[in-house]
Amino acid sequence: MADAATTANPPPPARLSSNVSFTKRRTDDVVNPLDITEVELKRRQGASLTISCAVDGSQMSDKSMATALSFFNSKRGDKFNVIHISDVSKNYLSKHLQPAHLKNYYVDMAHGARVKAEWLCREKEEGRSTCESLTRLAEKHGTDLLVLGSWGRKGEKLDMLGTVSDFSLRQSHCSIVIVRSVGGSGLGGITGGMGPAGGSPGAVVTNRPAKYLFATDGSHAAHLAFTFLLNYLLRPCDSVQVVAVHTSATEGAEEARTTEFYKQYMERRRVNGNVHVRCVDRLTTNIPEGIAEAVTELGCDVLVMGISGYGRKKLGSVSADISTRASCTTIIIKDSWDVKSDRYLSAGIATMTNEVATSAME
Repeated sequence: MADAATTANPPPPARLSSNVSFTKRRTDDVVNPLDITEVELKRRQGASLTISCAVDGSQMSDKSMATALSFFNSKRGDKFNVIHISDVSKNYLSKHLQPAHLKNYYVDMAHGARVKAEWLCREKEEGRSTCESLTRLAEKHGTDLLVLGSWGRKGEKLDMLGTVSDFSLRQSHCSIVIVRSVGGSGLGGITGGMGPAGGSPGAVVTNRPAKYLFATDGSHAAHLAFTFLLNYLLRPCDSVQVVAVHTSATEGAEEARTTEFYKQYMERRRVNGNVHVRCVDRLTTNIPEGIAEAVTELGCDVLVMGISGYGRKKLGSVSADISTRASCTTIIIKDSWDVKSDRYLSAGIATMTNEVATSAME
């Protein structure tokens, strides 16, 4: 319990600092861990991505398609899939929500953006949910990035995820993009059109600049997520704000040193953006809230995080909380090799997941 002095003089709010300093030896004297991670990532990932977008005929699916198409790069040989899981038991659905109509609608939408899309439609497997059928189909076709709306035809609710997006986030091996209807106007958009019920799709706009916020804890998973973002998702028109979070119980020296690595990595690649160290006082807030506040303060459209030590049915508490409560589009970049090999059972410096667990016990 806080004492009288603490009550009388409440701790200062979380703060951001872009003037990064550190006390240990300069990063120029050591190998940047991001460079090592980039070599590992490119060796395993290769030059291209397989991007899949899950659709169900909702307006959110239109925005998800536009977002997914904004990541597509034909010059590096990307593949683009449109995934739909049908259910014969739902014989009450309108004609415009039937697979044949949805195929024409979404393939035409991709064609309008000069992208050749493969339509992957499967009936929901007996004994399995739509969620399971979706993730199994995505993995079967080698999906690297699965894009889906936070909610489907039932409508969006803040502070919650729909069943399919929540299941995919927790159990899919591939990285996940959860698209929100609210938030900034970065990434793709749709102009005109009225959804599948309106006939022809609207024009897809994929050149809108996005402002990313990347939250790091200095772990290998965070390094891998950042190198994935810069090498496969970031476009020349986009910018990145890197935020390392520490608590008032620490001085933030390690976080400052980590952000210097990120700053150097960005400068060498001429990425537009900045790095910040954010202090969160656990008496007044928690790590997920601190990250969410940073998204608002820095005016970002998209939040990006990595996952360390996740499993088929386990998700880091910070990643889960942020993905559920974030008001903007969220990208959770997973290291599927982590699941298969259990190489990275713990994160790096001051892991955000451990921080939340410690905070909950106090």
